[in-house]
Amino acid sequence: MINLHEYLSVGQNAVVQKVVKPEDASDKYISAFKELLSAPRLIHWAIDAATDAIDPYLPEEYASIGTAIQFECTAPTSVGMTVTVHVTVKEIGERDVLLTVEAWDEQGTIGHGTHRRIVVEAENILQKTRERVKTISSRRILNWAKK
Repeated sequence: MINLHEYLSVGQNAVVQKVVKPEDASDKYISAFKELLSAPRLIHWAIDAATDAIDPYLPEEYASIGTAIQFECTAPTSVGMTVTVHVTVKEIGERDVLLTVEAWDEQGTIGHGTHRRIVVEAENILQKTRERVKTISSRRILNWAKK
């Protein structure tokens, strides 16, 4: 098992900065807000920043996977504005990392929260996924054959 404290430290951080484009807008969810940044896109950018804060520092065979996110949107952001998302490692556990998330645009804070990621051996997760797919495929074939 990897000792995360050998690779990561509390306080390390990453920043993602994006200009809000029409495809980032909320109209995919609520047509009344076609000029506003969607919460799912903002959370996606937070996850990107969290991955940037952790994964480059891990040994090649390891990666982080998000397990929980708590995020509060506090102000709207329009298409054309620049959003900055800053994440900081707050806690390092045996297998997981808790990060704080802050987001703002030219007008000020637009959201904040936390994001937890677990560090895993990538090949182990891929193998478990392949096994799950086999199980699902086998069930589908059996159910089809019963019809």
